[in-house]
Amino acid sequence: MALLNAHIRPGIELILDLIDFDRRVIGADLVVTGEGSLDEQSLAGKAPIGVARAAGRFGVPVVAVAGRLQLGPLRLREAGIATAYALTELEPDLDRCIANASPLLRRVGTQIAKDWLA
Repeated sequence: MALLNAHIRPGIELILDLIDFDRRVIGADLVVTGEGSLDEQSLAGKAPIGVARAAGRFGVPVVAVAGRLQLGPLRLREAGIATAYALTELEPDLDRCIANASPLLRRVGTQIAKDWLA
């Protein structure tokens, strides 16, 4: 690292820079991010938290979609996420939830549009 004058950065920061997130989020009404399991481990720097922080700098609300949600509303808000939708709330059986993720995601997407964009 010293030889190349490099420094370590969280992966989400690199990805957000590569996709020019700051420019793209300006004027957005909502950012939707997702994770397989949104839990305490997510708060340690996983992608949805990085996305929420980046969008928050521009005042754009963030909602998360997760297969499984293990964070309460207060922890979500502290992380910059307005609310989260869990597929397991629609299909509690994890195996069926995974097998039917596509239609469940469509249902969640419809609900997000009703809740946030109507």
